[in-house]
Amino acid sequence: MLTVFIRAILHYFEHMVGIPAETDAPYLLEGDPETMHYTAVIGISGDLQGCIYFTAPKGMLNQLLNHIHEPDPTDELRCDMAGEVANTLSGNARKQLGPGFMISVPVVVLGKPERFVWPKNTACFVIPIRWQQTRALLMVCLTNAPVVSEL
Repeated sequence: MLTVFIRAILHYFEHMVGIPAETDAPYLLEGDPETMHYTAVIGISGDLQGCIYFTAPKGMLNQLLNHIHEPDPTDELRCDMAGEVANTLSGNARKQLGPGFMISVPVVVLGKPERFVWPKNTACFVIPIRWQQTRALLMVCLTNAPVVSEL
């Protein structure tokens, strides 16, 4: 499943921005996740449950905003951009995973989130992203939805 998200990342930067990104080998998150200046969270429900976190530094978001002709980045615009990236990556993954992969509206946190929440007993994988001498992370924390039996 991680290849779906890696393809979504590569597609985003290649087609939306026009400058390719690279991903490093995904790894299993152990302990508290690393966060950068801006973190967008997408909740996932349906066939899979959990969340996706996209965290990026101010510099990367400034460069992305510059590519869409926003010459004067603000915290509000950077938050919007972080949310847009997370939403687009999740939406691209949804095309591959089907309509049972339902995504929420992104919630964006400026600075370090107070806490991270993902399904208990679920592995959380981190996909490092490198673009334009900057680095971001996509964290994928998903599990199969519990089966509800009908009585």
